[in-house]
Amino acid sequence: MDVPGDFTEQKDLMIHAARRAYDIRLQSGDGGNLSIRLPGTNTILIKASGCSFGDMTHEDIVAVGLDGQLAAGEARKPSREIATHLAVYRSREDIKAIFHCHSPWSTAASLCFDTWPPVSLPQEMKIGIVEVLSLGEGHADSNVADAVKNFLSSRPDVKAFVQQRHGIFCMSSGIIKAEHDAELVEEAAQIAMLAKIGGAFSDNGKLL
Repeated sequence: MDVPGDFTEQKDLMIHAARRAYDIRLQSGDGGNLSIRLPGTNTILIKASGCSFGDMTHEDIVAVGLDGQLAAGEARKPSREIATHLAVYRSREDIKAIFHCHSPWSTAASLCFDTWPPVSLPQEMKIGIVEVLSLGEGHADSNVADAVKNFLSSRPDVKAFVQQRHGIFCMSSGIIKAEHDAELVEEAAQIAMLAKIGGAFSDNGKLL
């Protein structure tokens, strides 16, 4: 598969989003991944496996077709969660970017809530209810990709979800917006957890 151009601008935006997330500790180490759909093509750019958000370069971004085929000349392996990213793009043509991170508050909240309602006005206005997908022990296999595809088919307007014990997936029209939404989901998770400690939720997880 040949992909014309070097897509410098798109890669720069991905690096900006990744480094912002790393700097504010939304993601540590070499975890997390992000991708964008290249306009006018059946190709995405996705973070390579094993690199950190904190020091990503253009060489750490891999071009992959929606059929899963690596672009010609690519030497790096894409993120191990490539199947999940591809499932999202195949399910929703409106989605142009995906941001995924293993942020602590959202991961913790995923163990306490099946969903968390809009606990803040910004969440209500920009994200809405955040649903938790409980997908067992797998986190990057074909079963997960199939479950995400089925979820998106039933929720065609969803902007974000959290995979239990694994973290946030935000989907948007651009990678900067997707990263900003991930920050908002993490903030909402923190508020929800603090509200739960303060007794604001009933036993069934509803706001009192």
